[in-house]
Amino acid sequence: MKITLFLTLLFVCTSAASSNAHVDIAITKPSWDFEIKYGLLSQDAAKLAANEQTIATTIKPLLAKSDYNGAWKAVKQLEINTLSPALAQAVGQIALQVKQLAHAERAFRHALSKRPDLLPSHRALAAIYLKLEDNQKAAKYLASALTLGDQDASLFAQLAYLHMQQAQPYAAIAGFRQALFLQPDSLDYKKGLLWALTQAGDVNEATVLLNQLIENTPNEADLWLHLSQIQLQQGKEKNALASIEVARRLGNNNPTNLLLNAQLHLNHGSSDAAVKLLTEIINKDDPAHLTQIVNALTVLINQNNVSQAQVLASVLEKHSTKLNFKHQSMLLTYLGLLAERNGKTTTAKQYLTRAIETDASNGKALLQLGQLYQHQKQLSQANNYYVRASSLDNYKEQAWLFSAQIAIDQGQYERAITLLNNAYRENPTRRDLLANIKQLERLKRVK
Repeated sequence: MKITLFLTLLFVCTSAASSNAHVDIAITKPSWDFEIKYGLLSQDAAKLAANEQTIATTIKPLLAKSDYNGAWKAVKQLEINTLSPALAQAVGQIALQVKQLAHAERAFRHALSKRPDLLPSHRALAAIYLKLEDNQKAAKYLASALTLGDQDASLFAQLAYLHMQQAQPYAAIAGFRQALFLQPDSLDYKKGLLWALTQAGDVNEATVLLNQLIENTPNEADLWLHLSQIQLQQGKEKNALASIEVARRLGNNNPTNLLLNAQLHLNHGSSDAAVKLLTEIINKDDPAHLTQIVNALTVLINQNNVSQAQVLASVLEKHSTKLNFKHQSMLLTYLGLLAERNGKTTTAKQYLTRAIETDASNGKALLQLGQLYQHQKQLSQANNYYVRASSLDNYKEQAWLFSAQIAIDQGQYERAITLLNNAYRENPTRRDLLANIKQLERLKRVK
């Protein structure tokens, strides 16, 4: 009586190789250059002290001809703590012009300590802290300016932008809406609102706004990418594929987006198109995405698309030195598998042997090489590879089952029972193994 176990050799790396692996779309996020209202030496908001008229007379003509370096030489030695709010504010603005941020900060803070209602100083400090990437302080001074009655739309947008940077999309939505209330035709503010709505998960309103933007500017690639992102959130992968294709035709060739485009093609489009895109990414000579492309290769293999898998694997092989050793080993494993499927057993063995030499913990290569030797009736060699694979956590069950099949074929029923019991303890859901074990127990007694 011949006993054949139910054995399968899986080559999909389920944790990384799925074509559904998460890839973020690379979309240009909105940003603004914050413009300060200087009003140098303005006499309306704050007045100069009588003893400051001389320095004012000195620097006014310099400022009139934008000689900020000359004005800075005239004021940099002034003791800030002795200045009136008006002159302190002017010194701060001159310091800003010559990029003396620390000096400017001290001047504006002194001005506000005397006159907390000086809007230019609040705005200037916000600008300074933005340059210093201290978003929390920048937001504080922007909010102060708004509280004091400044109704500049750019202030609302800038504060909304900072809220987004601090992962507060709902506050950002309010800010962008207020900016649009003041400047309803601003494309930048609409894009900011779209960004905030998307981050807040308000897909319906974001979609309505996005469709309006696309209708007005249909040739802007980022809008189509944003639409693709929303469609992915809604599970509409075919629609997302169409949208990202439009973005690509409009000139967006960011490797991250090309990779997502390829993955969507693997799921819902053309494997030929997917391989062309993946090849384009590889030829950009950027190693950042090679690992994900190796993983995409497994999808083609499991779709039994040997011809396209071979094309992609050959391109990857030329760039394999850019991979870490584990992914080099994985690629060699897939090259071995493809060679075996094309009937090139010797070549397959060479690739698989190299895979194991590159990474001794490559259980897939160990099992596949064992299978090749087993098919050629070289059972001792096959068993050696199965024993090695059985020491690896993710491959114990399969290795024991393959070894058990060899033991059964050789009539070594006691050894086969031990191996099957090992496999059953490793995976108690394999109830079918119990029937095999009982059958072997009977055969052992007969023998």
